Amino acid sequence: MSIFGFRIREIIQLMQYTREQILLLAPDDASAKAGRQLATKTKWVAAHYNASALWGECQGSGKNPYQTAIDLTNIAFKCNCPSRKFPCKHGLGLFLLYAEDRSAFTAREELPAYVAEWLSKRQVRETARETKEEKPADESARSKRAESREKKVSGGIEELRAWLGDVMRAGIAHVPQQAYQFHINITARMVDAQASGLANRLRQINQINFYEEGWQKQLLKRLSAIYMISEGYRNRDNLPASTAQDIATLIGWTIPKEEVLQTEAVADHWIVLSVTMSEESNVTTERIWLYGLGTSRFALLLNFYAGNQPYQTMLVPGIQIDADIVYYPASVPMRALIREQRPVAGRAAQATIPNSFSEIYNNISSVLSQNPFTEQIPFMIEDVKAIFTNGRWFVTDLEGLSVPLSNPEDECWNMLAFSGGRLFSAFGVCDQGQFDLHFISAARQGIFLKS
Repeated sequence: MSIFGFRIREIIQLMQYTREQILLLAPDDASAKAGRQLATKTKWVAAHYNASALWGECQGSGKNPYQTAIDLTNIAFKCNCPSRKFPCKHGLGLFLLYAEDRSAFTAREELPAYVAEWLSKRQVRETARETKEEKPADESARSKRAESREKKVSGGIEELRAWLGDVMRAGIAHVPQQAYQFHINITARMVDAQASGLANRLRQINQINFYEEGWQKQLLKRLSAIYMISEGYRNRDNLPASTAQDIATLIGWTIPKEEVLQTEAVADHWIVLSVTMSEESNVTTERIWLYGLGTSRFALLLNFYAGNQPYQTMLVPGIQIDADIVYYPASVPMRALIREQRPVAGRAAQATIPNSFSEIYNNISSVLSQNPFTEQIPFMIEDVKAIFTNGRWFVTDLEGLSVPLSNPEDECWNMLAFSGGRLFSAFGVCDQGQFDLHFISAARQGIFLKS
C-alpha cells in the first residue's frame, strides 16, 4: 500500500515521483530503508542535475565515493557500488533526496565523463534496437511459417469444435467432479496447434468456483465464447478487417513489436493509473494502465518476465510521462507500446472524469458492441461511496446506482476505512462484468489497492 495524491483531477498536478512512488521502485524493504537513510545532503559529497540526469557521489566505507546516476528521460539507475540489487540503495537515496530537497543539488549543464558515457551507451542501444526493428523481414520464409501455422490452427480448431459438441451432448452436470481433467487434453491439443489464446481460455475454466451457486452459467458463458471465436475464425474472410484481427489475436496470433512500432503514434501526456503483477507457470505478467490526458484514451502496457528476471520498467502509479504510444491493431485498440518517452514539460490539462455508472455502462456497451470478447475494460469515476450490505461490497454513485465489487475483502475494508464513508474517486477495470478497483483517492490522499 502507498499513499500518494489528491482526487483524480488533481493527481495530474503532483510533483513527479513523490517519496512514496520512489520507494515503490525498491527491490525489497531493506533497500527502501537503506535508501531513506541516504536521502540526506550530508551523505553526498556532491549532487548535481540537469534536464537529462541526476548524478552524485556518496561516500561509503571505501576510499573513493560511489558514483551514482539516474537517467531522467526514461528512468534508469547506474551505480558503481558492488550491490547486485536494482536499483541499489544509493540510486534510491539520490532520487529521494532530489524529490525532497532540490536545494541539495547544483544545476550543471556539462555531464561528468561517467554519466555522459552511460547515457551515450543507452542511446546507442536504443538506436540499435530501432535499427533492428526497421530491418525488413524475409517475406518468403515468413509466408511459409504463416501457412504452416494456419494448417495447425485450423486442424486444432476443428478438434476443439468436435470436443465442444461432445460436451453439449453429454451435459455439464458431471463437470464439478472432474473439473481439472475436464479440459486438460483439449487444452494440450490447443498448445500443440499453436492456438495459445484458446488454450488460455480453456485454462480459465479453472477459475470457476464449482461449489458456488451459478457455476453452470459461468461455464456455459466461457464455452460459448470459445465456440463463437472458432465460428468467427471459420468465417474470417467475411468479417471486417479489424474484427478478423480481433479473432486472430484471441486465438493466439501475435503481431511482432517491430510492426507495431512502425504504426502511427499517439503523442500525449500520460498518467500511470495502476501497475499490477500476476504469475502463472513461472511467468510474471506486468500490466500497466495509462491514461492520455489530451486524447482521453486508455493504454495497456504488457510486460512478461520469466523466472527471476528483473523488472525492466520504472513506472509507478501516479507519475506522468510525455510519450509517443503505438497501439496494437484491434477494433477497440487498448494494448500498446511506448515508442518514445520524454521528460514531462509543464502541467497537463485536467482529465474529464465521469461521476455516473450509467456513463460507464454506456462505454462498456460500446466496447462490447465492437468486440464482445473484450475482457478488461478500464474506467475512472469520481464522487462514489463504498458500502457493505447483505454480505457484499458495492460502490454507489450520486444517482444511487450501485455496482458490486470483485476486490478481495481486505481491500474493501481498507477502502471503507480510508474514505471514512465519504465520496472518493477511483480507477478500476471491468472484467467480465465484475468491477475491480485498483486505487481510490479522497480527502486529498490516495491509496493503491493493487500491487
